[in-house]
Amino acid sequence: MKAYLKELKFKSTVHTYLKDITSEVEKAIKKSKTEDGFIYINSKHTTMGVVVQEIAEPNLLQDILHHSLTSVPEDKRSTRVHPNYEHPTKDYLHRCQDNPFCDEVDEDYNAAAHIRALSFSHNSVIVPYRKGNLELGKYQQIALFEFDGRDGKGKNPIRERTAQIWVCPAEEIIEIK
Repeated sequence: MKAYLKELKFKSTVHTYLKDITSEVEKAIKKSKTEDGFIYINSKHTTMGVVVQEIAEPNLLQDILHHSLTSVPEDKRSTRVHPNYEHPTKDYLHRCQDNPFCDEVDEDYNAAAHIRALSFSHNSVIVPYRKGNLELGKYQQIALFEFDGRDGKGKNPIRERTAQIWVCPAEEIIEIK
């Protein structure tokens, strides 16, 4: 079985947001010139996940973002916490420098971003497609949910993000009735 891979690479400079990638997924299907199969969307990061959700409605997006930031308090030591920070904060043990595999200088405290990614997104999702079209519901879209974007200030590097779109065609689809 052949599989097709498209990688989305981008700089993530905003802390928490949803990025609609539905059109990129549709382009990958069209470029593969296949009719039926499955799409695997995979995040290569522990603080950015994937969701299938209604993304087009801006008030719902604000509600989702506000809920995620309120439900999981930010680390009090985080660079995002300033005198006017409107969401809850707390003390966490984690700090980026503690990871023995970390090879970058990073002075932020992002335990909340890890917890939000676990709570509000998935590392990867699978979506079927038929006759060259995604099998999504009327209001569903595919999005990346970023919880730890960085603006590059101080010693906190701008996040270079990668999401993968795997197009996996099916040899044959047999409908069961």
